[in-house]
Amino acid sequence: MNGHRLFSVKELGLGSPEPHVDRVIQVFLQIGEAVAARWIQMPRGILIMQVAPENPASGAIYLYDRQRQEFFLLSFDGPDDHLTLQDFGQLLSEYNLLQYAEHPALLQAQIPSLGSA
Repeated sequence: MNGHRLFSVKELGLGSPEPHVDRVIQVFLQIGEAVAARWIQMPRGILIMQVAPENPASGAIYLYDRQRQEFFLLSFDGPDDHLTLQDFGQLLSEYNLLQYAEHPALLQAQIPSLGSA
């Protein structure tokens, strides 16, 4: 599994969403013209499975880091944007995705900084 930084809340032009993050998540979903098929909210992070409303096999999994206010795409072996709810359940268990919602810094530790080769 890999995490790919997408953008920050600031880059979206939004103010600080804390402690109520519903608005920033809704803006994020609107960007992809999608809905949240699953939304697991924890104090430090939020796991979101985003899908196109008309296609339940179009899901992708994202992590929102509430402290850094940044969104990440989680990628796995195989297609990352054709996931189903069943796939989400399997990946949740297989990769222990809840640990990343509990501690988003675990994911960021895996992402090389922009200045490194």
